[in-house]
Amino acid sequence: MKSTWLALKREAELAAEHLAIGVTALGKANYAQQAYYYQAFFALSIGLERAAKLALVIDYVLENKGAYPSNKEIRDYGHNLKELLDRVDQIAERRGLSGTENRLPRSEIHVEIIEILSDFATNVTRYYNLDFVTGNPLTAQRTDPIQAWYVKVTLPILNKYYKPHYMRQQEQKAKLIEQLIGKSTLVLFHDETGNTLNSVYEASIQATITKIAIRYTRMYVLQIIRFIARTLCELGNIAYTERLEDIPYLNDIFGIFNNSDEYFKNRKNWSIYKL
Repeated sequence: MKSTWLALKREAELAAEHLAIGVTALGKANYAQQAYYYQAFFALSIGLERAAKLALVIDYVLENKGAYPSNKEIRDYGHNLKELLDRVDQIAERRGLSGTENRLPRSEIHVEIIEILSDFATNVTRYYNLDFVTGNPLTAQRTDPIQAWYVKVTLPILNKYYKPHYMRQQEQKAKLIEQLIGKSTLVLFHDETGNTLNSVYEASIQATITKIAIRYTRMYVLQIIRFIARTLCELGNIAYTERLEDIPYLNDIFGIFNNSDEYFKNRKNWSIYKL
């Protein structure tokens, strides 16, 4: 077994499992468990960056008859996810991949997801909390990543997929819960935008918002992941055809992400080791 093959296999598994961890954590995130948001941001930003760079390396190998780019070329790619994903989309186009599922999705919600994760990956918001308490003046020009995600991703998805009458039903349920246990329950939380939640009704509504939006939030994130996974699988198939034995069979690693939107909405726990 070649050491290069093993290194690329490990890198592919690292990227894919981080993506799986990120999607799983995102499904658990809510106002009362906000660390899951950060876990999702860390894992997704790392997974997307490593997967994109893996695609760029393999494409380079295919274009240069088995030769690899220099270490400096890899480092020069940087951490900007927007630029990295655009480069992978260029590879997909050049390799003849077409159709919405094979290309980088670019709806307004997808763009916001990539923007938020790219800011996190490039350290613009990764240390927002410490920057804020230590008086970094740049925090005045930046938005907390959880707040940005809630305002630019969660709420637009809610507005797009859930009708007003459904939300009114949830409000009625929250009022009923408030009537039943409100007087005997102490509530003190903060929502994703930093506002205080101090009633059972407010907490119930906030929990409902993230709970009903998560299926589509997960779908949008996984649509981005599916694009890069399909590009990597195509590059792996080409490498296999051209007998480049350094390149592992990437379908085995990224195949879990080659699924339908309906599957994305319904599967909660993700791992490349538990298909």
